[in-house]
Amino acid sequence: MNSVKKILLITFAIFAICIPAFSQEENSPTLLRGSVLYNEESARKLAFEGLDLKLDKKMIKEYLEDENNKENRKAIKEGRQIEGRYLMSFAIHGLVKGYVVVYDDKPEYAFYYTTSGYLAAVDVNKSFGEKFPYRVGKYNPVTGNLVSIGVYISDDEQYAYTKSGKLKAHWVGDTGYNAKGKPIAKREVVTEIPE
Repeated sequence: MNSVKKILLITFAIFAICIPAFSQEENSPTLLRGSVLYNEESARKLAFEGLDLKLDKKMIKEYLEDENNKENRKAIKEGRQIEGRYLMSFAIHGLVKGYVVVYDDKPEYAFYYTTSGYLAAVDVNKSFGEKFPYRVGKYNPVTGNLVSIGVYISDDEQYAYTKSGKLKAHWVGDTGYNAKGKPIAKREVVTEIPE
C-alpha cells in the first residue's frame, strides 16, 4: 500500500473514531416540528432506509486530492467563499484538522480534506422532506465503504450511528451523549483551518 493510501486510511480512521456522538435514554423521544417523534430506534430506521453501503470509487477518484488546496485554504483564512464551491474548516479534538468543499454542481456531496489537500472522507446528504429530517452518510474515500451515518432531525439535534447500526452519539447542540445520556464529546465550529 503506498504512503498516500496509508496516510488517508490512518487519517480517516482517526476521523471516524473521533466523530462525536450521543444519545438520551432509549425511550426518551424528541419532539420535532409537525409533532413527529424520534427516538434512538426510529431515527436508526430512518438512517438506514434505502442507504447505499458503498460509493462508486470512480466518482471518488477525481476528488482524492484537492487541486485547489492552497486557494481553498487561503479563502477560508480570509473568511471568503469561492464561486462554484462552498468552503468550511473543521477540527475534531485537535487530532484531525482540515476543510470541507461542497461543489455547486454536486450539492449532495461534502468532500473532507486534510490541510495538505488529501481526501479524508466523503459525506452524502439525502433529504427526506423540506428541510428536516435528513441523513448524511460518511464514506471512506479509499474503499468507498460506509463508515457512519447521521440523522439530522433539527438544527440542534442529530443521531449518529456506526455502519452496523450501533448508536455512536446523540447530539444536542454542541454536546454528544451516549445511549445512557452521559456526555461523551463536545464539538465546535471553527472559522479558519487550524495549523
